[in-house]
Amino acid sequence: MSVIAISRGSFFATIKLAEGLRNRLGYTVISREEVIEAAGRYGIEDTGLGEKDIMEAHPPGYWHERSDQRMHYLTCFKTALLDFAVTGSIIYHGNLAHILLNEVPFVLRVRVNAPLGDRVRLLMEEKGLSREDAVERIKDMDYRRRLWTQFLYDAEIIDPIFFDLVLNLEKISIDDAVEMVVTEVKKEPFQPSEDSLRALKDLHLASMVKTRLLGSIKTKALDLDVAADSSTGKVIVSGSLPPDVHQTREADIQSVLSGLELVKNVEVKVKFG
Repeated sequence: MSVIAISRGSFFATIKLAEGLRNRLGYTVISREEVIEAAGRYGIEDTGLGEKDIMEAHPPGYWHERSDQRMHYLTCFKTALLDFAVTGSIIYHGNLAHILLNEVPFVLRVRVNAPLGDRVRLLMEEKGLSREDAVERIKDMDYRRRLWTQFLYDAEIIDPIFFDLVLNLEKISIDDAVEMVVTEVKKEPFQPSEDSLRALKDLHLASMVKTRLLGSIKTKALDLDVAADSSTGKVIVSGSLPPDVHQTREADIQSVLSGLELVKNVEVKVKFG
């Protein structure tokens, strides 16, 4: 099992890279759009941030006063992405998975950069735009993507510290890029071990629990941390709440998490005061 997370510096180049890797490695290719659709089971539509054209519908500032929706969206998306990751080797292409999956040791995080001229030409061909309109469209898209990354993750989307491999396609071909990624993903740091696979499953279970807590009116406003042991099904929910919050919150947490198939035992370590 391996996971390759490709960040889109160029949509078209990323698609070609993902397809080339699938042909070489046989991994399943997953797009951001597929993860959004899969996250419907966790209630991502309730956040208001899962719309297809959300970047165009609202500027990021619109959501700054809606921190609950922001956290719920991130957790829904992360959980759906982990649903795919625990089932087998995947190639994800979109944005921000390299940050969301940062806790998974063996994920290979790849950034694809394509020359502006190539991006302009491809957009002109696909959309029938003039060169000037294509340039403006790309600049606007990059600007909005950067704002959304800063809003959702408080991070710069192109910061190289978040990537293991940055591919500049100005001088290398897609075939060469595929070869580079295949070479890297076969190296020891990107091969899962028994411990790292267990960490992935623990993270998946904890994320499922967090999604359930954020999706319930009883617990969505609570600032809670979740740790999970997937081998036993034990979940620890911890946090510190104001003294005016009634002690029945512990019962609420137990109630919200009852019925989760993988959860066998819930330990609540919430402090009041």
